[in-house]
Amino acid sequence: MTSPSLSSIPQGVPFLDALAAWFLSRAGGDPLTAADGVLLLPTRRAARGLTEAFLRQADGNPILLPRIVALGGLDEAPLALAGALDLPPPVPSPRRLAVLTRMILAMGGRHGAPTGADQAWLLAGELALLLDEAARAEIDLRAALPNAVGREFAAHWNVTLEFLAIVTDAWPAWLAEAGLSDVAAHHIALLDAQAAAWKATSPEVPVIAAGMTGAIPAVARLLRVVADLPEGQVVLPGLDTELDAASWDQLDETHPQAGMRALLASIGATRRDVVVWDSFPAMAPPARVAAMRLALLPASALDQWRGTEKPDPAGLLRLTPSDQQEEAVSIALVLRQTLEQPGARAALVTPDRQLAQRVTAELLRFGVVADDSAGEKLAETPPALFLRLLSEAAAENLRPVKLLALLKHPLAAAGLAPASCRDAARSLEMACLRGPAPADGLPGLRRAGADPAFCDRLAACLAALPTAGKPLPADALLRALLEAAEALATTDQEPGATRLWAGEEGEALAEHLTALLAAFADLPPDILASLPGLLEAALAGVAVRGRRALRGRDGIEHPRVFIWGLLEARLQSAETIVLGGLSEGVWPPLSDPGPWMNRAMRALVGLESPEAAVGQAAHDFC
Repeated sequence: MTSPSLSSIPQGVPFLDALAAWFLSRAGGDPLTAADGVLLLPTRRAARGLTEAFLRQADGNPILLPRIVALGGLDEAPLALAGALDLPPPVPSPRRLAVLTRMILAMGGRHGAPTGADQAWLLAGELALLLDEAARAEIDLRAALPNAVGREFAAHWNVTLEFLAIVTDAWPAWLAEAGLSDVAAHHIALLDAQAAAWKATSPEVPVIAAGMTGAIPAVARLLRVVADLPEGQVVLPGLDTELDAASWDQLDETHPQAGMRALLASIGATRRDVVVWDSFPAMAPPARVAAMRLALLPASALDQWRGTEKPDPAGLLRLTPSDQQEEAVSIALVLRQTLEQPGARAALVTPDRQLAQRVTAELLRFGVVADDSAGEKLAETPPALFLRLLSEAAAENLRPVKLLALLKHPLAAAGLAPASCRDAARSLEMACLRGPAPADGLPGLRRAGADPAFCDRLAACLAALPTAGKPLPADALLRALLEAAEALATTDQEPGATRLWAGEEGEALAEHLTALLAAFADLPPDILASLPGLLEAALAGVAVRGRRALRGRDGIEHPRVFIWGLLEARLQSAETIVLGGLSEGVWPPLSDPGPWMNRAMRALVGLESPEAAVGQAAHDFC
């Protein structure tokens, strides 16, 4: 028997537009009634996309929107406020990495632990991923890890277990002492608090949970509560109700429907319980949906290919470029051509960031600034590069190569006009850095015949930097680096702080460095030698959008051209979509079990199989 609280929007139908149209229709066209409700979406990008879909459905008319919440953003806007206030606050991510780094360094190199702060920070990131994965799967690592292997691996595994005592013993003890909770555990607690609140008292407004393609146990519990609410609804994207029962039962984790099957099982439902919304117009022809279903059949059902008329995936084209440049130009031309159609949107969907950057550059030739959801790596923005060059110069005591790279950066000024600083740097290079290398530091440059006035300027700017013989606490070292950076960036007309922290990238860098200053207080002192690598590792994985007009003609992003990663593209739609990077290891990604356990050990512990990521990538493709 089907359940009206479980439904699915078919493949080929624009998910967010159909959801918005359905929600407005149930409100009877009353804009005030439409404001009553809560819609839960899986990501922030999907939540923003649903807002835009409501505006499209309203056709420019004023409308009061319901509350749209991303499940990943409950930390910022919890629905069950009382439950959130009762929970220990989550530890900030930079501080977690800093504390884990200190614990790794405290091992003194035992069990293969690195002794440099930069490598320890990277390894701390891997430990943090393990903590998050275990928390989402609700696994007690302290109880599960000792049983992960048989006796034949005992000696090797015991060494690993001694290292992983950081996450099973030291880290939980530190959290308890600090009165904090882990990030993923805090999020799960918020989900459970919300489920308990709605289970105890049903809300008086409709609650719609839409767009989930798989779920951790806490999300599954929340969805089950939503489905049981008097006005609750769970809306699934693209559930395949046409796949035969035998194939459905034999799906492995790499199939695009595997996550949906697991989600239905976790909330105690089957495909028969799901109502398909078939009254909304599709953007993709039914033959293409059938072709995808046939092409991605599980291995056990490949006999269905024989004697089956192959459906024609109408409108689906394959680009076969000969090299990377031709690939980027071809995609840019496809996106640009779509703009000739009034109101049509075009999107490139790819996990390949290099391809996305090449296409962005090619679109600029047409004066089109694409809305790139991934933005730019913060570590590669001009102010971040300036800080990294300064840290390298400080760690190597102003050796010639590092010093020249720093002084030729556009932000370097040393109290002069930037052009004058670069001229002075070239003169310094010609005078004493083209022959035998001088002694380290400014005294060596002076003895080699460098301009005394320019050396005095550099000495004043870099006075805050420590020397190898005078170690500083890690947070004081970072603060000294920032002080020197601001002094070196100062021109004859503008303070260095104004230049360094200006624009979107400067603001993002300043915000991240503020968090790092607090986190570095948990690191051991005397890390000057590791500072360049540590700074690079601490900035890795952070992105910034809106890079100074994106080098466009007028600096305004085009409202109908998008570049999405796989996560951002989920639930989105456009008239023309280009899928880029469809090669093994990129899309789908490599199924890496991680540095701690192999596949069999992960299964014994209860962690998700690495192949589940391939199944999610396949669902994104469909």
